[in-house]
Amino acid sequence: MAVQIILASQSPRRKELLERVGFSVKVVPANIDEIRIDDESVEQFAKRMARSKCLAVVRRMQATLYQVDPEGGSGTPSVSARRMAETRWVVAADTIVSLGEELLGKPKDTAEAADMLGRLSGTRHRVITGFCVHDLRKDKEGVQAVSTDVLFKRLTPTEIEKYVAVGESMDKAGAYAIQGVGAYLVDSISGSYTNVVGLPMCQVIEMMEEMGARDVLPY
Repeated sequence: MAVQIILASQSPRRKELLERVGFSVKVVPANIDEIRIDDESVEQFAKRMARSKCLAVVRRMQATLYQVDPEGGSGTPSVSARRMAETRWVVAADTIVSLGEELLGKPKDTAEAADMLGRLSGTRHRVITGFCVHDLRKDKEGVQAVSTDVLFKRLTPTEIEKYVAVGESMDKAGAYAIQGVGAYLVDSISGSYTNVVGLPMCQVIEMMEEMGARDVLPY
């Protein structure tokens, strides 16, 4: 099957969500600096990061396809570059856990993971995913941020210690994975579940449909 979506993310969870609904996906990670600008809201930051990731991969694809050779002519794209160019859609996302306007990123170590979980214990926080869909054929993109409210149960120190020991915390914003063992930490959510996992599938597919992706949509 031809690749339908280039995913500008290393997240296996996002890839799995897209594949679960029927898309064929190729991962092309984006390496960008994730630094929040002063006075930038959480939503603005998430959208800016998603768009920056998306455009970084788009530019890399375009540069690979249209390289100029040393003699001054236009280079011949490789087979892999040509195949990537046949793919029309690039999707990128950035997921943030927010306590008010404070961001909880990926913990540096187990001590920071435990501290984050302690702060989230018994409280309501927001998970915001900014996502960007880019149409390579028309060279335009759509950007949106989706927010889900998550309420944690009140955690005991022993529960926090045992959960950190599971090993899920280290590559997750907020130090938990709702789709894994961390499901038991969550009392309730209000909003998109897949948004908390890493990609709000309803809104992503709606945007793709609005942008003209009916030929690759899985329905």
